[in-house]
Amino acid sequence: MAEDNLTKFKEILAKLPEDKRKLLYKRLHDMPASKREAYIADFTKKYYSEHKEPEPKKTSSAQSIAVGLLAALVIVGLGYFVYVFNKTSIDRKFNEMFGMPAEETIETSPDGNPIMGPEPRRFPTDTPTPIPTTPTPSPVPVPDEHPDLSGLVIVIDPGHQEEYNYEQEEVGAGTSAYKDKGTPGAVGVTSGVKEYELTLKYALVMKDYFEGCGAEVILTRESSDVNISNIERAQIAIDNDADYFIRIHADSAPDADISGVKVYVPETGSYASNADTNGERLAEIVADEIGSTSLGVVQSNSYTGLNHADSVKSYQLVVGYLSNADDDALLGQNDTPYKTAVAVAEFIVE
Repeated sequence: MAEDNLTKFKEILAKLPEDKRKLLYKRLHDMPASKREAYIADFTKKYYSEHKEPEPKKTSSAQSIAVGLLAALVIVGLGYFVYVFNKTSIDRKFNEMFGMPAEETIETSPDGNPIMGPEPRRFPTDTPTPIPTTPTPSPVPVPDEHPDLSGLVIVIDPGHQEEYNYEQEEVGAGTSAYKDKGTPGAVGVTSGVKEYELTLKYALVMKDYFEGCGAEVILTRESSDVNISNIERAQIAIDNDADYFIRIHADSAPDADISGVKVYVPETGSYASNADTNGERLAEIVADEIGSTSLGVVQSNSYTGLNHADSVKSYQLVVGYLSNADDDALLGQNDTPYKTAVAVAEFIVE
């Protein structure tokens, strides 16, 4: 294990409350020894990315302020005396610079009346140029030949949240496995984007597009400053009698070369028999639409949100891996959320 990661991990533990330290100790104790190094490295990276200490603010003493004011007064005073003793020369140079007559001339008209010389040029007013306001974002475009989602209730779950919730909840009903109720998720290896921010952006676009196609859409969260466990998210789908439960994620992998679109589906429940086939198709459609690669489907009982919503058609869509530089860039492109929404809608109506 890299000594720097271990040292940083110990420093983190020292900062955590006793109850959270115990949870981490238990988790490390319960996992295979071969996975502990990667877990500690990932945990350390996520912690420091979320807990950057603010730079100390620079302060100015009263003495330094007084010295600055005195220096400014001296400079202004010197400038004034220079101007007074060189006023004629300075005015002439000033007029030449701005295209004004060097001196006012007087001409005589035929009848002998004096005529003032050329009209001096007018300086522009000091009224600031108006700054254009940021245009209001246009609605998500829905083509005339859009998929018909009328009558469907779709619950979209933007994965993760801003704050950790170290409280434990069971992964599946009746199991002995437990996980944290809430985590911030991955961080973009190049962009630094937080997974909880990215998934919400995708969910909001998807919501608008699905509603434009006629569906009733419910989000499990509409901001990042929430505290909603995975069981609670699944329950939202059940309570609303959802036809589809779409969970959006952007994962991190130990191997930075891993990239592509992957879909997870539950092993149990009403739709388990054909969930893998459908999940495979969803991964293919999304990957093709956004210009990525399909990594296929995994039928698993490791995901709390899927296990507790297995009475609904539930899909955990990993749109890419933030640990991969190419995926990180692709997921940050402006049109990728829209393309993802179009692909999922196409999957639903197949």
